[in-house]
Amino acid sequence: MSIQQHSVWGITGHRRLLQPEDLFQRLLKEGEKMLASGEVYGLTPLAEGADRIWAKVLVELGIPYSVPLPLAQQDYERDFPESLKEFRFLLEKAQSVFTLPRCPWLSESDIQPNASGRSFQYLSAGVYIINQSDVLISAWDGKPARGIGGTAQITQIFQDFTVLKDIMDEEKYLYFQSLGKRNSAKSRKLISMDVV
Repeated sequence: MSIQQHSVWGITGHRRLLQPEDLFQRLLKEGEKMLASGEVYGLTPLAEGADRIWAKVLVELGIPYSVPLPLAQQDYERDFPESLKEFRFLLEKAQSVFTLPRCPWLSESDIQPNASGRSFQYLSAGVYIINQSDVLISAWDGKPARGIGGTAQITQIFQDFTVLKDIMDEEKYLYFQSLGKRNSAKSRKLISMDVV
């Protein structure tokens, strides 16, 4: 199955949610709309919170999805040791799983837990998803970005990719611009879901 032949729906969202069941129900309604619109495909990096809720909706509705990991699986799992069972279950349900390359300006030590470069890998996953998605679901609290690679920034980049030019040098900007770039251009849509 080629992702190019489907309408691709990706997600960006917060990890900590006060009402995860409410978000699940709202995403389920969006998923049902997806199915009614034709052949669809999902994308999620499976971080805790909104990403996994989206994956559960995709599983429930039988919609295939891919998981672009920002880091090698073993390394990524270090960021959520308490929820590995859920992560691995949803990973097994994915049609494909792949690890995004390390940003060329980062060393292995730059992406270790608590290292400053790790956030660039999370930005890579978000940018890959927005470069691939026809529709981006943003489960966001509406607050300004608090760093690199978070929900607010990914939502903003989806709406205007050139905002990256304000915070990156040309080399980094061009790298992110080419990350997972699709050949076909379709109309793109943002679905905002307010969360607290």
